[in-house]
Amino acid sequence: MFSKVDTVHIIVDDLKKSVQWYTEVLEFEQVFDSGQYIVFQIGQASTTLTIQEGKVRPSSIKPILFSDALEETRLKLVEKGVNVGEIEEDGEVSFFEFWDLDGNGFEACQYMSI
Repeated sequence: MFSKVDTVHIIVDDLKKSVQWYTEVLEFEQVFDSGQYIVFQIGQASTTLTIQEGKVRPSSIKPILFSDALEETRLKLVEKGVNVGEIEEDGEVSFFEFWDLDGNGFEACQYMSI
């Protein structure tokens, strides 16, 4: 029925401020601007992240981003003032949570060496 996840859509309070945060802090590449929403490419992945201004509501949906260097990624986000959780382990995966300017939750993960 479906062949892939096309995009993850996130509502933000201030589109201009959030575009700056996502490009400068998370280093996402902006690939499309409709005037109403912005689409970002994340690394080499085909799935994109779209942000759109609107009423931010709590969500149980959390995008999970992969990192080859989890500890370094966490430290970089901490240095940039991002609200970041501690690194945790769950089986064969290490991960931490972090939040954008509007409290939208993300998780960064890395597969543990076997």
